[in-house]
Amino acid sequence: MNISHRREYLYFVVPKCASRTIRSALGPHTDVGYPVDDFRQHMTVSQFKATQYAEHFDHYFKFTFVRNPYDRLYSGYMQDRFAAANYAEWTEVKKPIFDVIGDDFNRYVREYVAAQSGEHAWDYVCFWPMAAFATDDGEFCIDWFGRAETVDADLAVLSQKLGMPIHKEKDMNVRVKATGQLKYLAQFERSTVELVNELYANDFDLFGYQMLDPGQFPVSLP
Repeated sequence: MNISHRREYLYFVVPKCASRTIRSALGPHTDVGYPVDDFRQHMTVSQFKATQYAEHFDHYFKFTFVRNPYDRLYSGYMQDRFAAANYAEWTEVKKPIFDVIGDDFNRYVREYVAAQSGEHAWDYVCFWPMAAFATDDGEFCIDWFGRAETVDADLAVLSQKLGMPIHKEKDMNVRVKATGQLKYLAQFERSTVELVNELYANDFDLFGYQMLDPGQFPVSLP
């Protein structure tokens, strides 16, 4: 969550959507940003409205960035594996899982993500539906969203909307493909695609991403 009182905007930070790059680019304009006592790095609209900053919601320009749900899901899985090996609080909750299932993305989605994606549990933040960062009680309530796939062009659009310079010096994480091609589809089994289509149906619809046909994917990977 990033707030600029000078520029009067709220950036709802969706995990695994080029957020490090965007937060870095917005850094010179940020007045309140993670980490603070009042909110976590990633906060849904409803969670934000329960903070002391809620009074700004109706008056500030509200935006977020999103990403194709398939690539975002696999990127979240890789983030969880990294966090399990490198951060103490994540190691405590995630290492026991990966000790059991190993490097099995599809099993992780089926047995763990599917049960947690809509619950907003802190240790599954990378899998929270993107719609939660743009809607409240089912109503779309932000002013604009950009896409991780076109982050450079969309930051230029955001710069115009906010009437301020936004300079992106570098990409803070591995870049998503800007060609419309998905990076990680070779990692998906049929049942995982079915789950993604079910769990993130609102994300596909709200942000204009196309669902894929599970029948085009293998029942199991070698």
